[in-house]
Amino acid sequence: MKTALTSKLSLKVYAVIFCLMALALSSCEDNELSQLLEDESIEDPDEDPDSQEEGTADAVTYNNTVKAILDNACVQCHNATNANGGVRLHNYANARAVADSGRMIARMTSSSSPMPPSGNLPDPIIQDILDWIEDGLLEN
Repeated sequence: MKTALTSKLSLKVYAVIFCLMALALSSCEDNELSQLLEDESIEDPDEDPDSQEEGTADAVTYNNTVKAILDNACVQCHNATNANGGVRLHNYANARAVADSGRMIARMTSSSSPMPPSGNLPDPIIQDILDWIEDGLLEN
């Protein structure tokens, strides 16, 4: 699993690369710029066209996916006024802290003490939570 620090570092590396490319492009004459743009459009034969880069629009975020999952399966027992086991999942900050600690996935996949108590969530729902964590626990 990627940590939030790793994701932040990755984003900074991409930002630096983007800035360097922008500087290189801005120093080119028009014909050189056209040539560079043509060269950039050539596909890399080793690149998997189905793979997605980090930070794409398809990233699972708290607001677009995770909040609804937690609201439906967890918040009834883990909220601001009723924090069973001392766990609150009613907002992004609390959900992020529990997910980042590893406790969220551990309990959602536990066979001896599953959360929710009615039984483990379906695999696609758990995968959404795993994707959220791996994508860097994004809020929006």
